[in-house]
Amino acid sequence: MKKSLLFIASLLFILTSCKEGSTDKTERSGEPDVYNVEDDDAKMNQAMIDAKNSIDDFKKAIASDNPNFEYFTIKQKFEADGGAEHIWVGDIQLIDNVLMGIIANEPVYTSEVQLGDTITVNNADISDWMYYDEGKVVGGFTIRAIRDALSPEEQAQFDAENGLIFK
Repeated sequence: MKKSLLFIASLLFILTSCKEGSTDKTERSGEPDVYNVEDDDAKMNQAMIDAKNSIDDFKKAIASDNPNFEYFTIKQKFEADGGAEHIWVGDIQLIDNVLMGIIANEPVYTSEVQLGDTITVNNADISDWMYYDEGKVVGGFTIRAIRDALSPEEQAQFDAENGLIFK
Protein backbone atom coordinates (compact mmCIF):
# COMPACT_ATOMS: atom_id res chain seq x y z
CA MET A 1 0.00 0.00 0.00
CA LYS A 2 2.80 2.46 0.87
CA LYS A 3 4.53 1.81 -2.45
CA SER A 4 1.31 2.49 -4.30
CA LEU A 5 0.63 5.76 -2.46
CA LEU A 6 4.17 6.97 -3.10
CA PHE A 7 3.86 6.11 -6.78
CA ILE A 8 0.55 7.90 -7.08
CA ALA A 9 1.87 10.95 -5.26
CA SER A 10 4.80 11.23 -7.66
CA LEU A 11 2.76 10.35 -10.73
CA LEU A 12 0.18 12.98 -9.95
CA PHE A 13 2.68 15.73 -9.18
CA ILE A 14 1.29 17.77 -12.05
CA LEU A 15 -2.09 16.07 -12.26
CA THR A 16 -3.38 16.53 -8.74
CA SER A 17 -6.93 17.68 -8.94
CA CYS A 18 -9.26 19.97 -10.79
CA LYS A 19 -11.52 22.64 -9.40
CA GLU A 20 -14.64 23.61 -11.26
CA GLY A 21 -15.54 27.25 -11.41
CA SER A 22 -12.19 28.77 -12.35
CA THR A 23 -9.49 28.60 -15.01
CA ASP A 24 -5.73 28.18 -15.09
CA LYS A 25 -3.30 26.36 -12.84
CA THR A 26 -2.71 26.83 -9.12
CA GLU A 27 0.93 26.25 -8.28
CA ARG A 28 1.78 25.30 -4.70
CA SER A 29 5.28 25.39 -3.29
CA GLY A 30 6.32 21.84 -2.42
CA GLU A 31 2.90 20.49 -3.43
CA PRO A 32 1.42 19.27 -6.73
CA ASP A 33 -0.13 21.79 -9.11
CA VAL A 34 -3.90 22.00 -9.39
CA TYR A 35 -5.45 22.60 -12.81
CA ASN A 36 -8.53 24.77 -12.56
CA VAL A 37 -11.18 24.18 -15.22
CA GLU A 38 -14.37 26.09 -16.01
CA ASP A 39 -17.65 24.27 -15.33
CA ASP A 40 -18.63 24.63 -18.98
CA ASP A 41 -15.37 23.31 -20.49
CA ALA A 42 -16.82 21.00 -23.16
CA LYS A 43 -13.74 18.79 -23.55
CA MET A 44 -13.35 18.27 -19.80
CA ASN A 45 -17.06 17.56 -19.38
CA GLN A 46 -16.91 15.02 -22.22
CA ALA A 47 -13.84 13.42 -20.62
CA MET A 48 -15.76 12.99 -17.36
CA ILE A 49 -18.76 11.52 -19.21
CA ASP A 50 -16.46 9.09 -21.03
CA ALA A 51 -14.91 8.04 -17.70
CA LYS A 52 -18.30 7.47 -16.07
CA ASN A 53 -19.61 5.55 -19.09
CA SER A 54 -16.62 3.22 -19.05
CA ILE A 55 -16.28 2.57 -15.30
CA ASP A 56 -17.28 -1.07 -15.88
CA ASP A 57 -14.06 -1.49 -17.93
CA PHE A 58 -12.12 -0.28 -14.88
CA LYS A 59 -14.00 -2.67 -12.58
CA LYS A 60 -13.35 -5.59 -14.93
CA ALA A 61 -9.65 -4.74 -15.04
CA ILE A 62 -9.31 -4.53 -11.26
CA ALA A 63 -11.27 -7.78 -10.80
CA SER A 64 -9.14 -9.59 -13.39
CA ASP A 65 -6.07 -9.81 -11.13
CA ASN A 66 -3.98 -9.39 -14.28
CA PRO A 67 -0.37 -9.01 -13.06
CA ASN A 68 0.29 -6.45 -15.85
CA PHE A 69 -2.32 -4.08 -14.37
CA GLU A 70 -1.27 -1.84 -11.49
CA TYR A 71 -1.79 1.51 -9.75
CA PHE A 72 -5.57 1.67 -10.01
CA THR A 73 -6.85 5.18 -9.24
CA ILE A 74 -10.14 7.03 -9.51
CA LYS A 75 -10.82 10.75 -9.56
CA GLN A 76 -13.92 11.71 -7.58
CA LYS A 77 -15.82 14.98 -7.29
CA PHE A 78 -16.17 16.59 -3.86
CA GLU A 79 -18.19 19.70 -3.07
CA ALA A 80 -16.22 22.88 -2.32
CA ASP A 81 -16.99 26.54 -1.77
CA GLY A 82 -17.93 28.03 -5.12
CA GLY A 83 -17.79 24.76 -7.07
CA ALA A 84 -16.30 21.33 -6.76
CA GLU A 85 -12.86 19.76 -6.47
CA HIS A 86 -11.94 16.54 -8.27
CA ILE A 87 -9.42 14.51 -6.27
CA TRP A 88 -7.56 11.28 -7.01
CA VAL A 89 -8.32 8.26 -4.84
CA GLY A 90 -5.66 5.53 -4.77
CA ASP A 91 -5.22 1.99 -3.49
CA ILE A 92 -8.56 1.10 -5.05
CA GLN A 93 -10.20 -2.13 -3.97
CA LEU A 94 -13.35 -3.65 -5.44
CA ILE A 95 -15.41 -5.38 -2.76
CA ASP A 96 -18.85 -6.73 -3.69
CA ASN A 97 -18.93 -4.35 -6.70
CA VAL A 98 -18.18 -1.37 -4.39
CA LEU A 99 -15.02 0.67 -4.98
CA MET A 100 -13.05 1.82 -1.95
CA GLY A 101 -9.77 3.71 -1.73
CA ILE A 102 -7.59 6.29 -0.03
CA ILE A 103 -7.53 10.03 -0.78
CA ALA A 104 -4.23 10.40 -2.65
CA ASN A 105 -3.99 14.20 -2.96
CA GLU A 106 -4.02 17.01 -0.43
CA PRO A 107 -7.35 18.79 -1.03
CA VAL A 108 -7.12 22.49 -1.81
CA TYR A 109 -10.73 23.65 -1.92
CA THR A 110 -12.87 21.01 -0.21
CA SER A 111 -13.11 20.15 3.46
CA GLU A 112 -15.10 16.95 2.82
CA VAL A 113 -11.98 14.78 2.87
CA GLN A 114 -8.32 14.88 3.84
CA LEU A 115 -5.19 13.26 2.44
CA GLY A 116 -5.10 9.63 3.60
CA ASP A 117 -8.83 9.28 4.33
CA THR A 118 -10.35 5.93 3.36
CA ILE A 119 -13.56 6.41 1.39
CA THR A 120 -16.22 4.47 -0.44
CA VAL A 121 -16.27 5.78 -4.00
CA ASN A 122 -19.56 7.37 -4.99
CA ASN A 123 -20.24 6.13 -8.54
CA ALA A 124 -22.29 9.27 -9.34
CA ASP A 125 -19.26 11.46 -8.54
CA ILE A 126 -16.58 9.59 -10.51
CA SER A 127 -14.89 11.99 -12.90
CA ASP A 128 -11.99 9.83 -14.11
CA TRP A 129 -10.18 6.56 -13.64
CA MET A 130 -6.89 5.09 -14.73
CA TYR A 131 -4.47 2.27 -14.25
CA TYR A 132 -1.26 1.08 -15.84
CA ASP A 133 -1.10 -1.83 -18.26
CA GLU A 134 2.57 -2.77 -18.73
CA GLY A 135 3.60 0.80 -17.96
CA LYS A 136 1.03 2.51 -20.20
CA VAL A 137 -1.92 4.52 -18.94
CA VAL A 138 -5.39 3.14 -19.56
CA GLY A 139 -8.14 5.69 -18.95
CA GLY A 140 -6.92 9.05 -17.70
CA PHE A 141 -9.60 10.89 -19.66
CA THR A 142 -9.29 14.21 -17.78
CA ILE A 143 -5.49 14.07 -17.91
CA ARG A 144 -5.70 13.74 -21.68
CA ALA A 145 -8.13 16.68 -21.83
CA ILE A 146 -5.77 18.85 -19.77
CA ARG A 147 -2.77 17.85 -21.88
CA ASP A 148 -4.62 18.40 -25.17
CA ALA A 149 -5.45 21.99 -24.11
CA LEU A 150 -1.77 22.87 -23.60
CA SER A 151 0.43 24.54 -26.19
CA PRO A 152 3.00 22.28 -27.92
CA GLU A 153 5.72 23.68 -25.64
CA GLU A 154 3.63 23.06 -22.54
CA GLN A 155 2.81 19.54 -23.74
CA ALA A 156 6.51 18.79 -24.10
CA GLN A 157 7.13 20.05 -20.56
CA PHE A 158 4.10 18.12 -19.28
CA ASP A 159 5.38 14.89 -20.87
CA ALA A 160 8.91 15.41 -19.57
CA GLU A 161 7.73 16.12 -16.02
CA ASN A 162 5.35 13.22 -15.55
CA GLY A 163 6.48 10.51 -17.95
CA LEU A 164 2.97 9.24 -18.69
CA ILE A 165 2.64 7.02 -21.73
CA PHE A 166 -0.92 6.57 -22.99
CA LYS A 167 -2.22 3.43 -24.69
